[in-house]
Amino acid sequence: MMDMRYFKNNIAPQLSNYKLTYSSYPKRDFGSLERVVIEGNGKIAGIDIWSKGWLDIDIYDLLIDKQVMNVLLEPIEIQKQEDSIKQFLEILLNEK
Repeated sequence: MMDMRYFKNNIAPQLSNYKLTYSSYPKRDFGSLERVVIEGNGKIAGIDIWSKGWLDIDIYDLLIDKQVMNVLLEPIEIQKQEDSIKQFLEILLNEK
């Protein structure tokens, strides 16, 4: 399951060409929320990590004016969460 420690240790170092903004919101719908907004290379993205295990990933490509990823995954969808994180990184790191 994704948490902020995993993000900071494993994902953030790969996003050195992006601006990362972190925020926290206690006691939300799915528990406490940790949010990361990622900006750069013509894209703006967000990852929401809830303490109850929910994961939301959103990427908007400003150059083509289109949302290119938007998923909200339940805590039990561990494999889908892992696959979505890989897709998130592929979109941000491999597309020009």
